[in-house]
Order: sequence, then C-alpha cells, then structure tokens
Amino acid sequence: MKRYVTDTHCLLWFITRDRRLSRNARKFFEEAKEGRAQILVPSIVLVETIFLAQRQRVSEQNLVQVMETSEDANASICVVPLDMAVVRALKDFGPAAIPEMPDRIIAATARALGLPLLTTDPSIAASNLVQVVE
Repeated sequence: MKRYVTDTHCLLWFITRDRRLSRNARKFFEEAKEGRAQILVPSIVLVETIFLAQRQRVSEQNLVQVMETSEDANASICVVPLDMAVVRALKDFGPAAIPEMPDRIIAATARALGLPLLTTDPSIAASNLVQVVE
C-alpha cells in the first residue's frame, strides 16, 4: 500500500476542498479514503491546527475534523507521534534549511518514516532533505 506523510496545509485543503491542493495530493487523499493508500498525519499538524483555530484562521468545524483523525496505526488517515526517530531526524533540519519549527518536525517525520511528504512548502522542497510530492 502506498503511504504518505502530509503537512498541515495539505490536510486542511483536503478537508475544505480547497483548490490549492494539488491534483496529485488530492488523488492520494482519495485513495486513502478508498483504502488504497495511507496518509500519516504528524502530531504537530494537530497542534498547528489548534494554533490556527485560536487565531481564527481555521474554523471550529475544521478543527474538530482534524482532531478526529484516528490514532489507529492501521487507519487510512492516522496520526503519528513525535517519537525519538523523528527527534533524531530533526538534527538534519536546521533553521537555515527550514525556518519554521513545525515544518521541520513534519519533514523530519517523513524522513524518519522513509516516506514522501505531501506539501507545497517551498523551504521544505528546496531543502532536498525529504522526498516531496506536490
């Protein structure tokens, strides 16, 4: 089964059916809904979504949807924790490469898992430290 890590924007854009979500990313999310792929959501994505909701940049309804992401590792869309493998991978992602800490943690999660990352973040893509799917 194909597996991908997602960043905050891609997850929110999928939930809200935002046109900024690339065709490829939308296809992978749809495949996950159909049970043909798995999307892994770094736990920092939930934290970042709470932050965005508190700043009224994400609706309460969308926050609720994100917070309902399954913790079951076998679910088609599930949360993955910030664990020691991610912490170790973080050493490769300094502020010069990826300025924002949540983005570094998201990229390090993809690297620790050896999976491509669904993102449109230019600093993550430019870092060449993780395979990016746009």
